[in-house]
Amino acid sequence: MILRFLKKSWAVILLLLLWQIGVMTSNYNSIVVVSPLSVLQDLTLHASVYIVPALWTTGFALGGLLLGMLAGLALAIICWTSKLLSGLLQSSALLLTATPIVCLIPILARLFGYQSRTELLTVAIMTFFPSFVYAGSGLRRLPPRSPELFHALHASRWKRLVLLALPAAIPELAVALRVGTAYSILVTVVAEFLMQTGGLGDMFAVTMQQFNLHRALGASVIAMALSTALYEASSGLEKQVRLRFA
Repeated sequence: MILRFLKKSWAVILLLLLWQIGVMTSNYNSIVVVSPLSVLQDLTLHASVYIVPALWTTGFALGGLLLGMLAGLALAIICWTSKLLSGLLQSSALLLTATPIVCLIPILARLFGYQSRTELLTVAIMTFFPSFVYAGSGLRRLPPRSPELFHALHASRWKRLVLLALPAAIPELAVALRVGTAYSILVTVVAEFLMQTGGLGDMFAVTMQQFNLHRALGASVIAMALSTALYEASSGLEKQVRLRFA
């Protein structure tokens, strides 16, 4: 297990080692650059400072992801029922997701205010697209001969959706969840940084203004760890879902 970790992370470890050596030999002020060891020291000695912001960020990331997944699934179902609506909604969704997050957040903040609900709405908007795409693909990727069977049984469109299309889309929804979990943390942190509504993004913004680079980088490390943990958890869930629906 240790060897596997070293094979995957040797480049990062080497970069951190060179960073540490560079800071030790350059004697720069801590306002300019800090060492990885000093960041680790702040994380261990002041761990309680990071708990509330980390929980805040995680809560809004998962809440926004849930809303985005539900919205994406709902739009995918609407597109499944009508080809006309499918063309209209797909083009609108592509236009929305093509907008950079740093451009979208000020617009949403202007409309809804610099509040926590705007942060939640931002995460939901930016994470609904994977659910929309993968759910739409899953709704149309039906088992062989199943459409003919349901047609022969004179099943209604509602029964085809509930008994055939939605179960077929569950593996694709698991993929959408894996894609969205890591992205949700990124979107949440950026929204918190720009709107300063709390969480790790707000901590990063405030500590950078105070030239407290140790804590700012510590907040970044926590955000990366959360994103990685959520991605690994959702990947494990995806594997279990695929085994169940194989």
